[in-house]
Amino acid sequence: MDASTGQVLFAKNEHVRMFPASTTKILTALLLAEGTKPYDEIRAPLDVETIEGSSLYLAPAERIRAEDLVYALLMRSANDGAHAAAVHLAGSDAEFAEKMNERAAQIGCKDSHFANPHGLHDPNHYTSAYDMALIAREAMKNDLIRAAAKCQRRTIWRSTNLEDTLLSNKNRLLREDADAIGLKTGYTSAAGHCFVGVTNRDGWELITVVFKSEDWVKDTQALYQYAYREFERQTIVRKGDLIGTAEILDGERGTVPVVAGADVVGAMRPGRGPTAVELECGAVSAPIREGQEIGRLRVTLPDGFVVEAPALASEGVAVRPKHEPAQWAAFSFGGLLMGVGVVILLRARYG
Repeated sequence: MDASTGQVLFAKNEHVRMFPASTTKILTALLLAEGTKPYDEIRAPLDVETIEGSSLYLAPAERIRAEDLVYALLMRSANDGAHAAAVHLAGSDAEFAEKMNERAAQIGCKDSHFANPHGLHDPNHYTSAYDMALIAREAMKNDLIRAAAKCQRRTIWRSTNLEDTLLSNKNRLLREDADAIGLKTGYTSAAGHCFVGVTNRDGWELITVVFKSEDWVKDTQALYQYAYREFERQTIVRKGDLIGTAEILDGERGTVPVVAGADVVGAMRPGRGPTAVELECGAVSAPIREGQEIGRLRVTLPDGFVVEAPALASEGVAVRPKHEPAQWAAFSFGGLLMGVGVVILLRARYG
């Protein structure tokens, strides 16, 4: 998946229900990062030592800073830390799971149901490769998550177990692969080996997800090397490019030039171009200010994926004084120009 757009470049069984194991902690860490300040102190619950598996070896009532706990979740995969985060944010693992499901739905997940904060096996705790890619994409927008995901070693602050303050990242790709910048390993006997990865090559960031893999390193590298080899990231429309005109009602003039409010970028095979560039912009009533969003630019890529950008008025238009007649001819001419502008843009870029 292209991290900037969400475009899927390769997928197999991407909506099949799978057990995520500790890749669950990407969502747990995101909720913790969003719901706390870095130096907030998290107090471990009294039952913290009952949590099995990978551990920070928290003692009951031990304190740890929220920022350090995010690192512990993503680097050491601390199950007890996930439980501590859940209780701090929601009062219990069950209540926190509700928050996980709500946040996942906001992100766009439709194949997932989370039942705990750590990923220990539960038949009602599942996701899909596509949903986990969406979660990773959202998580990597958070600066703290990005920093923790690529960190190889970190010394944390904790109140009690002062002999255990050094974290080492379980993601071996950070040490072995120059493209790797994160994100999270996972394993249970039911889930098998899982990995959600993020790579960056020459500024192009990709997200990979493998579940129940016999060799998660080999499978992950095969995925992103295929994408970097077979696709190129193309800027189809640049921010500020003229993309057409829009009709203005009750304005001093009947049309206004429209420009792209952001770069439109898509991954396509070499030599390919978009199949459609459409400006969705109806008549807009004056007054219009320069830079005002008045529509959307929609670019359809060869695989059917649509990339959008805001369409902005390139200049302001004041309200027409009441005694002046309406410029109906200009309105019609403006509607014609809108289509011509898009066609000219496509021909100039892709011949």
